[in-house]
Amino acid sequence: MSERIFAGKYEVQQEIAQGAMGIVYKALDQKLNRVVALKVVHPHLTNDPSFLQRFLREARAMARLQHDNIVTIYSVEQDQGTQFMVMEYFPGTNLHGRMQPNTGLPLTQALAITHQIGKALSYAHAHGIIHRDIKPANVLVGPDNHVKLTDFGIAAALDEAPLTTAGQLIGTLLYMSPEQAKDAGLDGRSDLYSLGLMLYEMVTGSHPRRGLSNAAVLGMLANEAAMPALSIPPDVPAGVQAIIKELLRYRPVDRINDARQLTDRLETLQAGGRSIPRSAPQPNALADDRTICELEEPLRGAVLSSPGKPNQPVAEKRSRTLGAGVIAAIVFGTIAAIALGIVGLNSFLSSPQPVPPQPVMERKFDPKEAQERLERLRQSVTEKNFEEIDKISVMSEDRRSWLEGLFRNYSTIEASLGEIVTTSTDITTVLRIDKLLFPNGEAFPVGPALQKIRLTVTREGDGWGKIRW
Repeated sequence: MSERIFAGKYEVQQEIAQGAMGIVYKALDQKLNRVVALKVVHPHLTNDPSFLQRFLREARAMARLQHDNIVTIYSVEQDQGTQFMVMEYFPGTNLHGRMQPNTGLPLTQALAITHQIGKALSYAHAHGIIHRDIKPANVLVGPDNHVKLTDFGIAAALDEAPLTTAGQLIGTLLYMSPEQAKDAGLDGRSDLYSLGLMLYEMVTGSHPRRGLSNAAVLGMLANEAAMPALSIPPDVPAGVQAIIKELLRYRPVDRINDARQLTDRLETLQAGGRSIPRSAPQPNALADDRTICELEEPLRGAVLSSPGKPNQPVAEKRSRTLGAGVIAAIVFGTIAAIALGIVGLNSFLSSPQPVPPQPVMERKFDPKEAQERLERLRQSVTEKNFEEIDKISVMSEDRRSWLEGLFRNYSTIEASLGEIVTTSTDITTVLRIDKLLFPNGEAFPVGPALQKIRLTVTREGDGWGKIRW
């Protein structure tokens, strides 16, 4: 291709890939002196105002996803009316080119790739983003088997376009979930279904839909009874087979609940089907009668000598000494007991009787304090009050990054709390993001992941600890 510079600063070096939605170039950002990838939208899509609106909305949402297994989007720009994304350049090949027909991939590699994609999806779903186009061509694998998921923005925007869009059926239908084909409401389990098809293909080297016409695939997805039977080799471990079958169940409610549960299951498989035991510190050994006796053990059989007398075993001398000592101890003990008894009786008669100790009543923790703290957190989220949130809660770095993106991108945030569950040790509920508005007043569609952000307050000492989420 001829040399070209986009937006006056991105110098195209080579074409990386081309698809129905656009062309991907490797380019040099001349201002920052770094290599980037440019995803340039095809002109026929650029001229569609409705597509551009969806594309820009999804791209803005994607820009806040910062994860080790997701290709980072730096910006969305245009050049002479042509829209393009500026993304991280990742020197890998897509998974489609790595899988061998009829053989797939080694099981350990297939599980490692699935685990990394699962982590990427868990993070994206927690941020309200559904990929909607999970397939091998959108998974990049580096030389060290490091995996990055790509094509969030454009794929998510095109999901709202008609299924008859040129070229879209080939790339989407092969890995599409039944609910997506029926244009039903989607959540993260739709992505997990697509990932299940990929895992099946990596493990078996085959695909249950390959070779079928688009009409046949659509008919299959519309009817649960028409779904093909899975054929998994018997040498695949039972745990792996169970995961594949659960991911590919027709109804979302019957599948693995979310991507986090999937990664947990995969990690358990890697640990040999057992939870990794936690080592507990052993209590320090205390001296007891056995310990004291053992300290004298080296003296047994030792010999003591006195001038002019033959040596005698220590045990024999000790028995005679102990005999005299016992008699003296008995006499002394009897006298002491009589004396102490007299003193104790006088003291007992002259002093008031002690009050028996009362049982300590366990403190009942008032849940109102924790409930008020949860309400303060909800209000602080709507007011974008990070200072107050830090005072009353503890969050992970991923959660903090997500919250910063939420405050930065949306002018209006409305939130509520779910049902509050109180136990003897903690209080739990969910924070629900009910409404998000961009600065221009446009509403962002709130996904299911934003309706179930778990909050926990645990008992600490004499009160309640900080909220954890």
